[in-house]
Amino acid sequence: MNRFSHRLSSLVTKWRDAKLGRLLRSKDCVFAGSPRLLGACLPCIENLGEMQFAHGLCLRGLAYPTSLFTGAAGSLDIGENVFINQGVTLAAENRVVIGAHTKLAEFVTITDSTYHAVAPGQSVRIASIQIGRNVWIGTRAIILPGVSIGDHAVIGAGAVVTSDVPPRTVVGGVPARPISTFECTDDWHRP
Repeated sequence: MNRFSHRLSSLVTKWRDAKLGRLLRSKDCVFAGSPRLLGACLPCIENLGEMQFAHGLCLRGLAYPTSLFTGAAGSLDIGENVFINQGVTLAAENRVVIGAHTKLAEFVTITDSTYHAVAPGQSVRIASIQIGRNVWIGTRAIILPGVSIGDHAVIGAGAVVTSDVPPRTVVGGVPARPISTFECTDDWHRP
C-alpha cells in the first residue's frame, strides 16, 4: 500500500470511529475511550434505558448492522475490549452484562425477555443475563433470559443456551449441553 492509500485508509478509519462515537453519544450511551467500527454499517440503537460500554469496544459491521436495544427499565453493560461481530442483537428489558474480553461471532442473539407469552395464562419471562470474562460465543448462538455464563466459557455455533454455563466449559446444541471442560489461568484472554 502506498503512502497516500495508507493515509487515506487511516483518515477513513478515524472518521468512521468518530461517527460511531457521535451516534453513541446521541443515543445517551455512556462509553469510555474511543469505540472502533470495522466496516461501514453503523449499529441500530434504541436506548430507552441505560447502555454502558467500557474502553476498547469494537463493533464489526461489514454488511449487517448490530442491533442494540434497552427497554425503559433495561440496562446493557459491556466490559472492556469486547468484540461484537456483524448482525448481533443485544436486547435488555432488565439487565444484560457482558464481561471484558468477550467475543461475539456473527448473528449472535442475547435477549433477557421472551417479549410475549407462549400460551394463554403465561406471562412474559424477563430475567437478567450475566456473561463472564473472556467468553467466546459462536455464530448464530442464542442466549435466553436468566442465563449466567462463567468466565472463559465457549458457546458453540448455533447453540441455544437456556441454562447456566459453568466457567471454562464448552457447550453446544439445542438446547446447549456441556461438551468439554478445559483449564486456563484466570488472567488469560483470547487474542
